[in-house]
Amino acid sequence: MRSVIAGASWWDATATAEIHHTFQNQSSELTSNKSFGNSSGSKIDTLTRREKEILTLMSEYKTNQEIAEILYISSGTVRVHIHAILHKLGVSDRKQAISIYFNSEHL
Repeated sequence: MRSVIAGASWWDATATAEIHHTFQNQSSELTSNKSFGNSSGSKIDTLTRREKEILTLMSEYKTNQEIAEILYISSGTVRVHIHAILHKLGVSDRKQAISIYFNSEHL
């Protein structure tokens, strides 16, 4: 509690690093005028290693809880990653994200 009050992050180190990486990627894409509307392969390329792992497990129709158990993270962390995946891919649900995954060269 004292650390959080002093300004430390209450997220675990992995989640903090992933969030930081996500914001850095979005910032660099905006400054280089890249479009999110490129091919599905380039959309997949915007994902972090962990997001790609989760998308692969999603494509195997694993539930959030199953993904959490496989990756040794909480189901809440899985939800955060899935939200980031959907945002980066510009889709509104898992089925659309999985469709992009299967249509990309990253099988």
